Amino acid sequence: MYLRAMYLYNVTIIAENDVSGAVKQYLHTELFREPNPDLSLALLELLDSPHEGATYCVQLRCHNRIDITAFQANRLTTLQAGLNELYAGKVVFFASTMKYLNE
Repeated sequence: MYLRAMYLYNVTIIAENDVSGAVKQYLHTELFREPNPDLSLALLELLDSPHEGATYCVQLRCHNRIDITAFQANRLTTLQAGLNELYAGKVVFFASTMKYLNE
């Protein structure tokens, strides 16, 4: 059996309480504006976050790191720029890449 590596690219977005609803709506609108069946994207909200405000996660599941690089260049850069422009100083981003070990 041939096994392919799977990667999970996670971008965590922490938004201050006063803009959290608007940030969630912006993320949903921008991420799912043009559905792409080849792109496995999910938007999650962290429950019981240890941080002040709301914590959202954008997750991309893919087969190679090239897809992650393309997502960063084509979608994430625009998403971050838009949120930073609309909610300057009220939104923080950090990202991580993980490799599945059980696939």
